[in-house]
Amino acid sequence: MNETHVHDLIVVGLGAVGAAVTYHAAAAGLDVLGIDQHHPPHHMGSSHAETRVTRLAVGEGPQYLPFVARSHEIWRELEARTGIPLFHECGGFIVTLAAESKDGRWGDFVLETDAVAKEAGIEFQVLEPASVRAERPHLRIRDNERVGFESTAGIVMVEHAIAAQLAAAEEDGASLSLGEKVVAIQPTLTGAASSDGPPSGAQVRVETDAGQHWARRVVVATGPWFSDLAPEVDRASVSVTRQVVCWFEVDDLEVFSTDNFSFMIWAGATIDDYLGVFPTPPNGTQALKVLGEQFHETTSPDSVERTASAEEIADLHRRLVAPRLAGVSDRCVKAEICLYTNTPDDHFLIDTDPENEQVLYMSPCSGHGFKHSAGLGEVVASWAASGEIDISLDPFRRRSS
Repeated sequence: MNETHVHDLIVVGLGAVGAAVTYHAAAAGLDVLGIDQHHPPHHMGSSHAETRVTRLAVGEGPQYLPFVARSHEIWRELEARTGIPLFHECGGFIVTLAAESKDGRWGDFVLETDAVAKEAGIEFQVLEPASVRAERPHLRIRDNERVGFESTAGIVMVEHAIAAQLAAAEEDGASLSLGEKVVAIQPTLTGAASSDGPPSGAQVRVETDAGQHWARRVVVATGPWFSDLAPEVDRASVSVTRQVVCWFEVDDLEVFSTDNFSFMIWAGATIDDYLGVFPTPPNGTQALKVLGEQFHETTSPDSVERTASAEEIADLHRRLVAPRLAGVSDRCVKAEICLYTNTPDDHFLIDTDPENEQVLYMSPCSGHGFKHSAGLGEVVASWAASGEIDISLDPFRRRSS
């Protein structure tokens, strides 16, 4: 380790967002160092479990549109560069109760998505439940549910995408230090060299369990480990929740393949009724991936129970899968635990350190960050190169209490 070398950029955390920043920064010719306490892609945080939903019509708000649209282009560029299939454009359904729901996160999401889609000129159809059932009899959609469909939506192979970006970043000159834990990030007192001070040009010192690094700018994208390094003002506004993901055997895999099946965001009266359903990609586990969501119980990445219990798996199938999907067995072939890092309003938190504008924090993403990560990474890499941001990140800056 050269403790006098000054990097243009250090990226701390190489999950979905951090890998994207590293990839784009290296492509831009920056001297970039990526650091992660694990060896990404890994199963310890949020960016795993094979697939993630992506959709252009993002009902979370129009502020996200530029990032997800650019991300779709970047996945295709990465596929062309690497030859690795990443993006399956299989379409996506959103199903919510037509009557008023008690779930503030997903309750009116079909109508919210439809409004965003109309404003942006994205094709999004609001369908009659009966017509969907007739075309797809394995979906047990009820008459009191509202259904929306986007043909340009799909799924992205999350671990493959992270690995592809990190490999491309190394090809473009980035350095990666894996298995190294950052313990402190501190501004330098001066940008000028001295015998006992920072090397010339250094704005930030990154201390790890292996030594120290210097940089002109730092991006911190540590997901569920956000509070370990975040400014004090942000720590209380972040929570981590544990989500159970299961793969169940099905009667006919072809029915649920990416060629024939679209993802489902299937909400209900409360968040406990939520079900996410993912089509089976040819290079994924040959079973049907489903997940629930819960925000009642918080945890931490160091104390979380990382094994799904038999009771949790049985409850997921009995309560959420069996009433909604035909042809899905209760035999679980694999289960994983994912972590959401949440803000109170479910929007992103992307802002500089109050005491050092050369350090940018890019977490948390409240369970819907992956689809935007490639586009966000490109914008933040531009900031690292010039100090300027092409697409405004103002909607994601620190909210006043």
